[in-house]
Amino acid sequence: MKHIPIWKEKFKITHSFVDPDGLASIQGMAYCLQETAGNHASDRKLGYEDLIIDNKAWVLTRQHIKLFDIPKLSMKIIVETWIDSTTDIVSVRDFHIYSQDSDLLGMARTSWMLMDLKTRRPARISKELLDRIPHTPGKLEENISLDKIPVFEDSNDQTSKFKVEYSDLDMNHHVNNINYLKWVLDDFDFNFRKSYKLKSIEINFLGEALYADELERETIKDTKRDDEYITRIINLNNRKYIISSRTKWVVKE
Repeated sequence: MKHIPIWKEKFKITHSFVDPDGLASIQGMAYCLQETAGNHASDRKLGYEDLIIDNKAWVLTRQHIKLFDIPKLSMKIIVETWIDSTTDIVSVRDFHIYSQDSDLLGMARTSWMLMDLKTRRPARISKELLDRIPHTPGKLEENISLDKIPVFEDSNDQTSKFKVEYSDLDMNHHVNNINYLKWVLDDFDFNFRKSYKLKSIEINFLGEALYADELERETIKDTKRDDEYITRIINLNNRKYIISSRTKWVVKE
């Protein structure tokens, strides 16, 4: 099997990828990351079609995306990805996002676990799979973290409730990770988004959300960091947290 430790994909920022400012949305950027990661995994016979035979699938457990310059409509970008490290429990995958002129636009660090789709429980990453995973440690431009994000109890601030729709689901029948990004950012209103742009977003994926689950979302400002907010989403069916997220914003120029 050909050894390709660093995988690259090219994308064009189309109308479906941009927000009202004509800049790539975080969902659009996350789609590019997800496609690049999936193609790299498939090349190593570690993709969805390879693992579903044994009722296994990769699921995202933590994600940290950091942006330096957000691509504009019609820009062409290059996403490269590689595996930084893997244990028998978790695999850490990193990304760089470049302009066509090789300017670094952003980066990301993600962690993934293997899920048994029958039991809906984590599965060990076997030695046979580990032997197929190439590693390129220490390549990420900055050593961005995958820290635990604190959850918070009800703060009596405004909350919003919504249900998981069919269109939110992926092939594993749980919510696609890109939709969680959308749900977090949708808790910031129009006036806030007109004044601020996203600099980074971190998400801890804490539990599953399935079709028709009723969810509750709440965002609070981090009292220790003026430009950061923490958002949590709870599954009201069992009162369990499904994500905790931290976003960092800067004033638009």
